[in-house]
Amino acid sequence: MKKILISTIAILLLLTNLLCFEATAATKVPTADDMGGYENLCLTYTFRYSASDNGRHYEKDLLPYTGYLDKNGKVQDFFFDSYLFLPCMGYGPSGARMHLQSGNPTKAIDWTAYVDDTFYNNANVDALESAFGKTKAALNDTKSKAGVFFTLLYPSTEATNFGNLGGKSLNFSKLEDRKYAIKWMIDEQIKRFEQAGYKNLELVGFYWLEEFTNSSGDDQLLKYASDYLHSKGLKFIWIPWYQANGYQKWESFGFDVACMQPNLMWLGYNDPLRVGKSIELSEKYGLCMEIECDGNVYTDEYFSRYLSYLEGGLNSSMMDAVKMYYQDGKTAVYYKACYSSDPQYRTVYDLTYKYAKGTLTQSDIDKVRPAQLNTDYEYVSDIGLDSLMASNVDWISIGKTYGGCRSYVDGNGLSYQDVSGKELTDGILATKALSTDWHAFHHTILDKDGRMSVILDLGAIHTNLTHFYAHFDNRMESGIGSPTGIVLSVSTDGKTFRELTKPKLFMDAKNSCFKYETTPVAARYVKMSFTPAGGNFVFCSEFLVGVKKNGSTESSAPEESSKPEESSKPEESSKPEESKPNESSKPEESKGNDDITDNSSKNENTESNTTPESSVSSESVDASQDVNASTESEYPVSGEASQPTAEDDGNGVLVWVVVGVAVIAVIAIIIIVIKKRK
Repeated sequence: MKKILISTIAILLLLTNLLCFEATAATKVPTADDMGGYENLCLTYTFRYSASDNGRHYEKDLLPYTGYLDKNGKVQDFFFDSYLFLPCMGYGPSGARMHLQSGNPTKAIDWTAYVDDTFYNNANVDALESAFGKTKAALNDTKSKAGVFFTLLYPSTEATNFGNLGGKSLNFSKLEDRKYAIKWMIDEQIKRFEQAGYKNLELVGFYWLEEFTNSSGDDQLLKYASDYLHSKGLKFIWIPWYQANGYQKWESFGFDVACMQPNLMWLGYNDPLRVGKSIELSEKYGLCMEIECDGNVYTDEYFSRYLSYLEGGLNSSMMDAVKMYYQDGKTAVYYKACYSSDPQYRTVYDLTYKYAKGTLTQSDIDKVRPAQLNTDYEYVSDIGLDSLMASNVDWISIGKTYGGCRSYVDGNGLSYQDVSGKELTDGILATKALSTDWHAFHHTILDKDGRMSVILDLGAIHTNLTHFYAHFDNRMESGIGSPTGIVLSVSTDGKTFRELTKPKLFMDAKNSCFKYETTPVAARYVKMSFTPAGGNFVFCSEFLVGVKKNGSTESSAPEESSKPEESSKPEESSKPEESKPNESSKPEESKGNDDITDNSSKNENTESNTTPESSVSSESVDASQDVNASTESEYPVSGEASQPTAEDDGNGVLVWVVVGVAVIAVIAIIIIVIKKRK
């Protein structure tokens, strides 16, 4: 009996271990087999309704994507094997934003205009047919086809008077009307594609435009879309932002492939761990990783961030998984990089090609990694905005006048453009995105040295100036970059300035600031100048100059305690809305996945002024939560950092259930044996 008992216990323990191993086994990441045989999907943003060319892509625009071109423009190989057509984050003909925006849902006229534009004569899908055909001819290939994915717009429940599609008037407060609209969107685009009779293209599937799951009714709508697409032999894909609502259970919605955005490219700080964390979550829940790139990649800072994506994929399962690529709207990054005369910028194109083909090596990355990145800033958990204006200092700058680069007021009238000219010295530290408390420095409004600057007039010479502080916004996802290369200078006459210091910037997830404290300095004029670390804008809410109050025991030199607490990096507890929304996560008009980013390359002409958008987000992951309708603002939005959602660990629960059952079984057997012995 003793042998039986021991054997039974051993078997139960072995079974428990096997079950636990199975429960904790890694989830398979999606490969080409899961996406109809296609592996490298290029996001191709179109439909900038208010722009002169509507963001349409023509044959020449797509040639660097269908084929890998050498520096002489000769086709060497195929590049991306599939293309997703989707709208920029701009507005449609009804005035509604094409991506979900509370209070401003799309109407039928927006949907029909978008579909018409997707199949515009000689552009977009037509242009891909032509460009891919040219690439095939250059490579003597007669069989290959490019995969095509179309987009499903979001039928918002707020659209109770949506309009007419296919002869039916729709009210999206009704689930059946929402389903009808989704079916129309699928059928209409399939019909247009089939009627065109493309020889070089294959329709593979459809994409769910919103990057998070919204209302409780969405799961039913998604399942309906999934079932209908699968009945037609088509795939259903999704690209949620970083930890967007619903990302862990993407399969339950009926998606065949989901690809998570790391959103590092739009963070206001360079988080060296972000890509790794995103990959860890993607591997855990079976997603692939989106590669993200925007117009700032010509700078060492953002080039280094881009290398983080490629290196992360190289050193994980992601380079061998399905890969999706965000790189702004037309004219997009890879196109500019292909033809750029700047060696580093061209490298973006070459390395991406190697990554797509699975031939990228660590040596490729190490050879081009910038030798030294900007070190004049430091990341902290909280800059301590509430205590920034120390009580033991007489802030004599409050109420004083200033000159220098004017605030940007040339856009579409968002709140931050309604300025009084007193924002920098009104004693108010801005806490709300895009409010009137910000002075908006813009990349087109610079001083004679080509820098953003402000000169503060204290009204008289003060001989005892000891404190110099400034507070900035930190919403890169909205095109609002942090300042870099800050220089503080002082003058007694307003003409001859001497450099006082180059202060270090402290940054957390939402704000940045510098705090410079010194022995008494004499000056009437104080100048602050800097350049943007990225984006079109630098937002500053206050430039403070002060004198230590009499009787203060605080030392004049900056104490470590006066620095913001330094905990490695801002917690992801909240994601920028305007930056991405709760601070959600992604810039609305810009993301290309995002808000207002400057898509000009290092050696190319800069594009027109752009206005930062307010963030829009639902989950908190948008980095932009509001959006303007300025020309550039209609770029796609892409990176949203959403607030972290709690991770439900079903595997852990299963393990404990199995262990519990095993323990109970063992106890029961022991009791039975004891009773029999008695």
